[in-house]
Amino acid sequence: MPRRFFAAFFFAVRKGNPMQFQTLPGTDLSVSRLCFGCWGIIEDAHWGERNQQDSERTLLAAVDCGINFFDTATMYGNGASETLMGQVLTQAGLRDKLIIASKTPPNRMRPDEIIAECEASLQRLQTDYLDLYQTHWTNPEVPIAESWGALQRLQEQGKIRHAGVCNLGTQDLDAVSAVQPPVSNQLPYNLLWRMIEAEILPKCRQNSIGVLVYSPLMHGILADKYQTAAEVPDGRARSRHFCSDRELTRHGEPGQEAHTFAALDRIRGVAAGLNRHMADVSLAWALQQPGIVSVIAGASHPDQLTRNLKSLESPLSDESIQALNNATAELMTALGPNPDMWDAGENARYH
Repeated sequence: MPRRFFAAFFFAVRKGNPMQFQTLPGTDLSVSRLCFGCWGIIEDAHWGERNQQDSERTLLAAVDCGINFFDTATMYGNGASETLMGQVLTQAGLRDKLIIASKTPPNRMRPDEIIAECEASLQRLQTDYLDLYQTHWTNPEVPIAESWGALQRLQEQGKIRHAGVCNLGTQDLDAVSAVQPPVSNQLPYNLLWRMIEAEILPKCRQNSIGVLVYSPLMHGILADKYQTAAEVPDGRARSRHFCSDRELTRHGEPGQEAHTFAALDRIRGVAAGLNRHMADVSLAWALQQPGIVSVIAGASHPDQLTRNLKSLESPLSDESIQALNNATAELMTALGPNPDMWDAGENARYH
C-alpha cells in the first residue's frame, strides 16, 4: 500500500490533532505522547483474529499521524509482532525516523539469555540497534540487578541506546537503580486500574524515571465495547477485575465485576456529558496524569487510530478529571493496593 495514500488520508487528522512530544528523562529521545503499542497488530489468544493487511496499513498510518514511538516485545506472538514491524517499517524506509522499544521475555532473564534475545529481536526488526530495550517482567529465579547488568553491556556494545524496565515495584526499582537507574518504567494504568498512584508513580517521579503507560483502554473495556462482564471474551478477562472462574485467570480472587461495570457506567456518563467517546476521555485522562511521559495505545485498524488521536484535541478540565477519579474510587478500594493486574497473594510480581 503506497505511503502517499496514507499521508493524504491522514493529513486532516494530523493538522487538526498536532502530535505532542516529550523527552524521556535522562535521554535525548523526544517521544510522541501517544506511543503505538504493537501487541495488538498480531493474532493471538488475547486479541483474537487479526487482518495482517489492516495491521500493516495501521502501522504506516500511525507514522503519518505523527507517532514516532513504537513499543513491541518478543512475547507478542513469539516474535511475530517484531517480525511484522521489521518488514513494514524497513520496506517503507522509516527506521531512522522512529523510536523503537522492545522487551526481553521473563523466562529468559539470565545475562547471556538477555543478550541472545536482544540479538534475535534486532534480526526480526531488521535493525542494528534499539532505542529502548526493557525487561518485560522480573524472574524470581534471577535477581533483577543481575539481569540489569546485561542491559548495560548491550548499551556499551551499541546494540541498545537506552535501558528501561517494565512492571517494577519500589524495591526492585531500588535494586536496579543501585546498578544504574532505568530511564523508564512501563506500567499498567487506566481509569479502572490506578494502583501505581500510591507508591510506584511517586517513586518514579522523585527519581526522574519516565513512566510509560500500557493498557490505557483496559484491553478495549474502556473503549465501550462491552456492557456486561459476560460479554468480555476470556482472553481479555484475565485481570483481577474478573471472577477467577473465568478460564484464563490465575489470581484466585472473586473479582470485582459489579464494581467494575458500575464504574464503567459512571465513566460513560462523564463522557456523555462532555459529548466525547469513552475511549477518547480515558486516553485524555491518562495523558494528563503527572509523571506520564507517553501512553501506549494499540490499534488494529486505521479507524481506531483516528479515534485515539482525538484524545489530543482538547485537555480535560480539572473538574472532569475529578469526576472521573470519583467514578472509579469505589472500584479502587475494592481491588486493594496490589499493583499486579493478573496475579495475587504470594504470586504477585510487584516488589
